[in-house]
Amino acid sequence: MNQDIPIIGFFIRKLFGARNERVVKTYTRRVEAIASKEAANRQLTDAQIREKTIEYRERVKGGEKLADIMNEVFATGREAMDRAVGIRNIFNPLHAGQFDPSRLPESARKLYDETKATIDATPDKDPMDDFLGCTEPQPGWLQVDIPVELYEAVRELYPVSKPPFRARPFDVQLIGAMILSLGKIAEMKTGESKTIVAPLAAYLASLNGDAIHVVTVNDYLVQRDRDWTFPFFHAVGMTVGAIHPMHMQPEQLKRVMYHCDVVYGTTSEFGFDYLRDNMKRSVNEQVQRRRDFAIVDEVDSTLVDEARTPLIISGLAHDDAPRYAIADEIAKKLVEMHKPWADADKGVEACKMRI
Repeated sequence: MNQDIPIIGFFIRKLFGARNERVVKTYTRRVEAIASKEAANRQLTDAQIREKTIEYRERVKGGEKLADIMNEVFATGREAMDRAVGIRNIFNPLHAGQFDPSRLPESARKLYDETKATIDATPDKDPMDDFLGCTEPQPGWLQVDIPVELYEAVRELYPVSKPPFRARPFDVQLIGAMILSLGKIAEMKTGESKTIVAPLAAYLASLNGDAIHVVTVNDYLVQRDRDWTFPFFHAVGMTVGAIHPMHMQPEQLKRVMYHCDVVYGTTSEFGFDYLRDNMKRSVNEQVQRRRDFAIVDEVDSTLVDEARTPLIISGLAHDDAPRYAIADEIAKKLVEMHKPWADADKGVEACKMRI
């Protein structure tokens, strides 16, 4: 009987496939479903992309589950990422010397000139106006909507998804985002652009109102990744902030950052903010809000290596009324109030002994 088990297992694997193969097929089918929606999403205006986020949130409130709308959300996210982090860079002053608008067809060149004139005439937006988690004024090239026809013309010039003018998520990146959305660990090789994967998963997770934390390994990556992904979150109508140590960021600004849809930070700073909040005397003084969904970069380092170092914090003593002194006074008062009852209990016990 034992000799038959390997043979049976062989035929079962042939018929149904190994577990890993079945899981991969499931993700592959989802990727194909996302790709089937790509043509329709490419016809949406920038404003309609933002409206899609509102639509998805309303559908979730109406009872639909995130898993049910995952394909649609990632299709919208793929288009928004390609536009905001990629194609929009044709107007980014940092890449001005790399893009030659004369290569565009005549009709697209006219759209480019018109859009460029609108961008040049658009003043920088104050970071506190319609707060988006920014600390610097936002330039016009990040604010102005770009015509769909111009997006398509740039895609013709740059058919391969490669920075700086294309950022269309690859299939493997969509699969990585799906895995993170399910609360699992996605192992990705260097160069597979994990920076794109996290925002896609964060986009989906935020649609039910969850507070999203993206955990990176150091303060440099916190700000770099936040700034790099900001155009994507802005494109889908979301806010994204970054938190830093207290000596780098005042508490009031840190509190505002925590109220963004997505906030980037390090493990230690999230932890210290939690400890500091537990030392506050009222909820209104605390900076953090809910802790619903976290995406952790370099998860092995964070959960294994950094977990060995405990976070320790202390506060200033209160000279007016130390808590241990108050506790001592309360204890003495309770003993005094309980004395009549204790004496009564001794009297009852004495009666019992005489009986």
